[in-house]
Amino acid sequence: MSAAQMNDVPPQPPKRRLWLWLLPLLMFVGLALLLGSRLGKDPAIQVSQMVGKPLPAFALPNLTDGNLLIPQNLPSTPYLLNIWGSWCPSCVFEHPMLLQIAAQGVPIVGVNYKDEQADALSYLAKHQNPFVLNLQDQAGGLGLDLGLTGAPESFVVDAAGVIRLHLVGIIDADNWQTRLQPCLQALTQSGSADACH
Repeated sequence: MSAAQMNDVPPQPPKRRLWLWLLPLLMFVGLALLLGSRLGKDPAIQVSQMVGKPLPAFALPNLTDGNLLIPQNLPSTPYLLNIWGSWCPSCVFEHPMLLQIAAQGVPIVGVNYKDEQADALSYLAKHQNPFVLNLQDQAGGLGLDLGLTGAPESFVVDAAGVIRLHLVGIIDADNWQTRLQPCLQALTQSGSADACH
């Protein structure tokens, strides 16, 4: 082969350049598969590790008077446990819905999470208080035991103190009517947790 013919042969790309082209494609395919697996699933409804287990043991002060509260002080009927904080913008957005739920006669126990007492009391004075009790979890220990990812989060707890449903994020009219309310009604009327899944 002459020198002129050798110059006509295109150079072969090094193998490592091929990987530079394939890597973004493989990452895209992996991401597409991951997102595709979540299609049709509500990201707010979680199957928590705590669902089906009793509320964790705690001894926390009542936000309003400082008296120590334990699980036996909580309602003996099904109730909603709501994690909130005065520092949480989403909690302010959710608050009118909590007031509506409380007005329907649903007991709501608040867990004031990693907050200062004065700030929390000021928040309730400004926005009204939908809670029958409010635990002050300033150190975040109960939140850790519940497996919280942040606030707001809510749990449906049955009359025996067993967690039946875990909602991550804001309670809105839709998830209240389709998930939380049916679960609470079934627990109240028949004691069955079938509507909570």
